[in-house]
Amino acid sequence: MALTSLFAVLAGGFAGPLPASAATTLVYATFKGDAAADEELWIYQSTNGGTSYSTLVDTNFRGPTGVLRDPSILKYNGKYYAAYTVQSWTTNSTYFAIASSTNLSTWTNIATINSGIANTQYTWAPEFYVGDGGVKIIASVGATTCTACFRPYVYTAQNTALTSWSGPAQMWGLGTNHIDTFVVKSGSTWHAFTKNETTKYIEHWTTTANLTEGWVNKGTLWASGYEGPSLVRLDDGSWRIYVDKYTNGGVWTATSTDLNTWTGLSAVTCSGCRHGTAVAK
Repeated sequence: MALTSLFAVLAGGFAGPLPASAATTLVYATFKGDAAADEELWIYQSTNGGTSYSTLVDTNFRGPTGVLRDPSILKYNGKYYAAYTVQSWTTNSTYFAIASSTNLSTWTNIATINSGIANTQYTWAPEFYVGDGGVKIIASVGATTCTACFRPYVYTAQNTALTSWSGPAQMWGLGTNHIDTFVVKSGSTWHAFTKNETTKYIEHWTTTANLTEGWVNKGTLWASGYEGPSLVRLDDGSWRIYVDKYTNGGVWTATSTDLNTWTGLSAVTCSGCRHGTAVAK
């Protein structure tokens, strides 16, 4: 007997359908573009499952260099944290930075993390990953000694304040010239979504070994011309991915129930949004 019918019998009356739970409010951290005025932290909010966002606050936060791009947002121990790129994509950068906030409006830089890689030219798109015993960041590092050689490296927090970090551990097997690597774990499998900077496609990689070993390419997703993939788990257990259509601006999204098969992309209503990440508020 259906649960609602059983309740009706016990209550001696009609039991209607159980009310649907409200969608979790999501916040999306982003920057707006390559102009100096747009390279700062913006926070948007969604109450409909992440298909449309409205501005919550322009924080005016730009970090130690006056440039903030590609923010990755994390809610952890009662605070929000944002890891971010500290220079434009045409300017050398040898480190990334982390800021914290209790209210999403006022942000304070708490750490700058050197790449730890010899001859670093660019340090891009630090992305939070929580699991395997702590908080980690995956950053894309390119060297001056080669072309087309961006690689993802893992940095591990050494304290709960997220102010001290380990040196880099390379994600072996993920290939050469990948940027914007975002990882989630489902069951015993790690899933990485990353941009092949040579082909300009988002690729899906998996491993069952650990975060830094055994990665296998499962293929490309959608068309070329997208970057900055990030994922958020929805109330119903499915996954939503966001990608930045950098060729003409705008954030696009797709959903999956298993991280392997995805819907087609559709545009997100999020005026001015670029590469960023979402978390439950």
